[in-house]
Amino acid sequence: MSYQALYRAWRPQTFQDIMGQPHVTQTLTNAIARGQVAHAYLFSGPRGTGKTSAAKVLAKAVNCLQPDGVEPCNECAACRSINAGSSVDVEEIDAASNRGVDEIRQLRDKVQYAPAELQRKVYIVDEVHMLTTEAFNALLKTLEEPPAHALFVLATTEPHKIPGTIVSRCQRFDFRRIAPEVIVDRLRKVCDAEGLQYEEDALWRLAEAADGGLRDALGLLEQAVAFGQGVVTAETAAHVMGGVATADLLGLVRQLATRDVLGALQQLMAWYSAGKDAQRIVHEILQVLRDLFIVKVSRGEGQTARPGYRETAEQCSVEWLLHAVEKLGETYMNLRFVDQPRLALEAALMGLAVTVPTEAPSPPAAGQSVQEAAPASGSTHAPVVEASAVAKPATRRTTATGSAARKLEVLKQLHAAADNAFLQMVRSRWDDLLQAVKDRRIQTHAWLINGEVVLATPDTVVCAFSSPVHRNAVMKREERETIQAAFSEVFQRDVQVLALVHSDWTAFQQTLQPREEAVAAEPASAPHADVVERAKQLFPQERIEVREE
Repeated sequence: MSYQALYRAWRPQTFQDIMGQPHVTQTLTNAIARGQVAHAYLFSGPRGTGKTSAAKVLAKAVNCLQPDGVEPCNECAACRSINAGSSVDVEEIDAASNRGVDEIRQLRDKVQYAPAELQRKVYIVDEVHMLTTEAFNALLKTLEEPPAHALFVLATTEPHKIPGTIVSRCQRFDFRRIAPEVIVDRLRKVCDAEGLQYEEDALWRLAEAADGGLRDALGLLEQAVAFGQGVVTAETAAHVMGGVATADLLGLVRQLATRDVLGALQQLMAWYSAGKDAQRIVHEILQVLRDLFIVKVSRGEGQTARPGYRETAEQCSVEWLLHAVEKLGETYMNLRFVDQPRLALEAALMGLAVTVPTEAPSPPAAGQSVQEAAPASGSTHAPVVEASAVAKPATRRTTATGSAARKLEVLKQLHAAADNAFLQMVRSRWDDLLQAVKDRRIQTHAWLINGEVVLATPDTVVCAFSSPVHRNAVMKREERETIQAAFSEVFQRDVQVLALVHSDWTAFQQTLQPREEAVAAEPASAPHADVVERAKQLFPQERIEVREE
């Protein structure tokens, strides 16, 4: 007998074998038990989740001669012919290659004939969304009122492309992505039955790479088995998927967390020498960082089966993990636009290594960016520690008060050293600055056009934005350095760019008003002089008489 692929050899043969779809199997088995099987079903969902397999199990269940309750026996002549694909009464149609109106008209004509061997005719139309509009129209009437012996099962990965008139005539079941732990259980069962040696972490890697599709997971397992000659390790699993081993990824995270920049770069160089792609490396690191974050916030619950995660998570802070995910996420998005992906990835990793906090600083207030809490120094590198999501309410209020005070103090210092001449110059040449920024980095220009200059000193420029989103974007290192380089070009001076929201600037201006109003309200002469002046404003001059007493 010729070799059969794992996903075919281990295809579900009963409802009980269908993994991860209890809402589908329970409904179908109840309908069969009550004798209330509908005339048309629509199975939709991602690839490899069991849509076609469920359709074939349903076809066997309604035609089985010796059913085991509601399950097909897979032993009678009807079940064997359906499993072998030789039954003339169960027809599987590929709508991607038979999408025209002529093919559907032929199907419509065949439906009227009684079954030749089985009790019911079953038509399984795979990828039904590929049918043309005319084909759907030809199918509509038959689907609405088919003969009693006919059963239609439509399967699709894109249900939004199916006309509503078709969907309304079917019972729809949405197949879900299968959970990784369910896939791992199935892979473990396959390996044990096939006599394969495997590592637990390798099965997890395969399950996560399958993205909820059991067929894809079995295909990757088959590749790993062929590569490892019957032994499935984490290294062989990573090799067949084009990724890197989990142990090496965890080692890289530990090197970054301990500021071992040289070790991290050497690991990256080894991956490149092995032919790994930069974008795939970033994707793998992000996945590990996400898992480490879950281990950190859940104290390892649910992750004990995966070796190395808890030990690595203990070396990382929650704040640094969040920062690492954010920075590498930006790098992942930008790699497609750079000429040297390797250099961009190396720069991102070095930045993560040098920004590991040496001690736990007090978190900024809720809704406040880290740049706002930064002191007004000449440094252009903002802290990387973000607000803690688990701060106690009392701590949060105290921090908010302190952060507001620091922010107010910084603005007072800048206001005292304000250079109004430079401020007017910047405002008059704002369009020139925007053009210079756009020439360097169009993304930065898109953020900066939403702001305005509200304060300037000889070496600092403060911009106000209506939205915290724009403010936070401008204060990122790459964006801020681009703006500062444009200032150097347009105004021939090096300045530091700071950003805040309009509400903060308005609040600061209100703190200055009482002093200014008090100065304006100081009397220039005797107390009664102000009364006389107010009377002159309210009454005609000829009706006012001033007497000295």
